[in-house]
Amino acid sequence: MKHLKILFLLGCTVLAACGGSSGNLANAPATNSSGISSGNASNASEAKTVPPPSKRFTKDDVAKLKWIEGSWKGMDGENPFYERYKIDGDAMIVEELNEDGSVKGPPGRFELREGEFGKGEGDLRSAASEIGDGFVQFVPGTESKGNSYRFERKGTDTWHAILEWPATADKPARQKVYVMERMKK
Repeated sequence: MKHLKILFLLGCTVLAACGGSSGNLANAPATNSSGISSGNASNASEAKTVPPPSKRFTKDDVAKLKWIEGSWKGMDGENPFYERYKIDGDAMIVEELNEDGSVKGPPGRFELREGEFGKGEGDLRSAASEIGDGFVQFVPGTESKGNSYRFERKGTDTWHAILEWPATADKPARQKVYVMERMKK
């Protein structure tokens, strides 16, 4: 089974179909989302209102994400995956890695454009609604339904990717948390 990495999940944010298989967030089209790293899926019975993406971000806001820089290992059940994050000016670059640290393919790129920080285009866009010290919240970039996700710092060497899917006619709202741990050199 191909793993869905965090970047793939980010690309999934705008699709209601997200929620089934694993893959790479940086390079994959928005289709499915369930595997970032080890975590639990749970049902969230309350519906949440998702704020729209903010169009007021600056390069200084993007700089608040420097904590995420580095190489990280996540788990999708029993299957590890590896990613590297870098803040480059007003962009966040995400690369999927092999276990030895070599790059698997082209990077994903979140960019600041006209005050909006996000990735993708049209119905496949996700963008930040909030950036703070130690977190970033992404939401669907259009009014299409899909999942939201949050990167939240838990310490120097750990952060969580928290994915949330809204309730649909055939599924309750749900959440999955992936723990990302800094790779030792």
